[in-house]
Amino acid sequence: MAVVRAIELNLLFENVMLELTQSFKQMDSCMQVLGLDISIRFVGRIKDRKLVSFARQQHTTPLLDEELSNMAHYQASIKASWEDMFNESLGKTNWMITSKEKVKLITLFLDDGLLILSTEPDSNHDAIIKKIKSLNVKL
Repeated sequence: MAVVRAIELNLLFENVMLELTQSFKQMDSCMQVLGLDISIRFVGRIKDRKLVSFARQQHTTPLLDEELSNMAHYQASIKASWEDMFNESLGKTNWMITSKEKVKLITLFLDDGLLILSTEPDSNHDAIIKKIKSLNVKL
């Protein structure tokens, strides 16, 4: 009985360590994207409509509180799912931009989720997207 319990605990530990390793890798890729351009305020990785990792510029103050941030991340997922209905006729969506007075929101479509960014409103989103695509990292 004790041997079985030890094996179960070992498997649980291995699963937790694997999840932590994957989370750190995703956080590291968010940090790499964040470092591409000074105008990038926030980078987040969304999978299954949940923010799984993110990085934020140290010198910026968030424009949304935690509740509104969660709603914005969820809204990005919902908008992305709406885009799927046009894929057959128009092709797969690569990215979307929402330009607001205080911030520009960029959503990049990945094979297994989304990469979301907020940037300063005057940022060059085309240059940022090109830099992200040129990264040699699994997002």
